[in-house]
Amino acid sequence: MRSVVDGYIADGLFSRWNVMLLSSHVEGRFSLRLAAGVKAYLCLLGLLLTRRVGLVHCHVAMKRSFWRKSLFALTSRMTRVPVVFHLHGSETKVFIEELPALLKRLVGWILAKQSVVVALSKGWSQYLKSISPRANVEVIPNYVSLPELDSDVSGGRDLNVVEVLFLGAVGARKGVYDLLPAFRDASAQVPSLRLIIGGKGEEDRAQALARKLKIENRVVFAGWVNGEAKEDLLRRARIYVLPSYNEGLPVSLLEAMSWRIPVISTRVGAIPELVREGIDGLLIDAGDRAALSAAIIELAQSAELQQKMGIEGRLQVERNFSKPVVFPRLENIYRSLLSPKNVS
Repeated sequence: MRSVVDGYIADGLFSRWNVMLLSSHVEGRFSLRLAAGVKAYLCLLGLLLTRRVGLVHCHVAMKRSFWRKSLFALTSRMTRVPVVFHLHGSETKVFIEELPALLKRLVGWILAKQSVVVALSKGWSQYLKSISPRANVEVIPNYVSLPELDSDVSGGRDLNVVEVLFLGAVGARKGVYDLLPAFRDASAQVPSLRLIIGGKGEEDRAQALARKLKIENRVVFAGWVNGEAKEDLLRRARIYVLPSYNEGLPVSLLEAMSWRIPVISTRVGAIPELVREGIDGLLIDAGDRAALSAAIIELAQSAELQQKMGIEGRLQVERNFSKPVVFPRLENIYRSLLSPKNVS
């Protein structure tokens, strides 16, 4: 969610629409988190009461984030300010389905009260309409800005080493503890494989597992990477893997595909609407380590398949998940809601 907001800032949405960012969450102890939420809410309330807000765009995850942003959104609607309620949470469906019946109906009522509910995919849109038929749901996928690439589709990568790249939170939800044993099995057949894991989280546990599997010499834990360091990893990678158990529409997959990297991921969230099976990547069931290993081997053993899928993935992002395609859809929602006849 934060990467999406950062993209909006970098690509000029905030400056063009005079957007003020209110952060209602910080990391740390409960008192700090409570103070941040109260401060953001009081700031919003002051802006609403002094009529200095034309539109509120809430970026929403699950659990506490959902209830906190619902308070912000409902307060805005009470002052007749339109609200875009933008759902990002990777486990939002799980969160809603596990609620008691009464709270699940409350979620449906909250969604119906928003001017527009933004879903990341058609599948998510259909689910939201099933629990809140009166909700005005629009599909706006995540996007990435396209990097400029060389005409050489190999990207100048070292063809003697097959770098497999993972970027994300190091832990169970992203499938890291499936990836490591699957990589061990794959590297036994393809000795040129090397795994790069970029991200923070349970790094100590993951490194201990790599040592237990005796692959510590083939796995690099790069820590959190961004900017030029991340671009360097993407430039070198031959395969990108994200074996998650729950996702929305992961920006990391979009980034990898925009760099012409074939991807391996799971059939969760909106990923099957992004990754076309056998065209720009390979999809497996979450937790299927044998299938994950087989997919890594299949791609690692064929430079031709890597290039073909990489090219198709880049085209998929250009046509459906790039800034020139997605930005106008979001800005059209803004224009519509800021039209005097729709401010109610």
